[in-house]
Amino acid sequence: MANPPRSNIKVTAGKEQVSSKKNICLKVKVQPRARQQKVQKIGEREYTVRVLSPPSEGKANKEVIAILASHFHLPPSRVKILKGKKSRQKIIILEDGT
Repeated sequence: MANPPRSNIKVTAGKEQVSSKKNICLKVKVQPRARQQKVQKIGEREYTVRVLSPPSEGKANKEVIAILASHFHLPPSRVKILKGKKSRQKIIILEDGT
C-alpha cells in the first residue's frame, strides 16, 4: 500500500487536531465491547479505538466514526471507513473540509 499524503497534525491538550488541506489515512484497530471508550495512538497514523458497542449491525463502526471525529475535532461526515467495515482492522480516511 502506498504511503498516504503527508500532513500536519497538531497536538492540543492531549487531543490531536487535523490542520491540513489533504486527506489523512489512518490504520485503526477496533476493540468492540470495551469497558470504556478510548483512542490510543500506537504509531504514526496508527491507532487503537476501544468502543462500548458490539460489532453487530454497524453499531461499533458508527461509534468509531463518532469517537474519531471528536478526537480530531472534525464533523462525523468527514470521517470515512475506507476498508474493513466487517473487520477489526480498518483503514479510516479523515477528509479535508475545503
